[in-house]
Amino acid sequence: MPEDKRKSESPEASAPFDTIFAFNRSAFEAWAHNMSKLSQEMAQFMQSRLKEEAAMWEKLATCRDAADLMHCQGEFAAKTGTDYAEAAQKLSRLMLDFASTSLNPGSRAPETD
Repeated sequence: MPEDKRKSESPEASAPFDTIFAFNRSAFEAWAHNMSKLSQEMAQFMQSRLKEEAAMWEKLATCRDAADLMHCQGEFAAKTGTDYAEAAQKLSRLMLDFASTSLNPGSRAPETD
């Protein structure tokens, strides 16, 4: 008799679930879009850091003495620290933008860069 139960179920009974499913779908789409943006941002940062490290090895190969070597390493460390701090700020802003758009779906978060 389960077939009888399906026939007697009114369309109004499934209406709350339709709303929940629609909300979950839009929430998942927003999450997937935001994670895609975050992944892209992280990949760009990693790519730029790999390029910087390759350039540093080339520069180290041209050093003539220990003082020159220490100078090159100091510059590299300072630039690396700055790059990581900027990337952390950028990723933090991006995550805050994601959170604000999740809480207020009508507004779009500003794009980075």
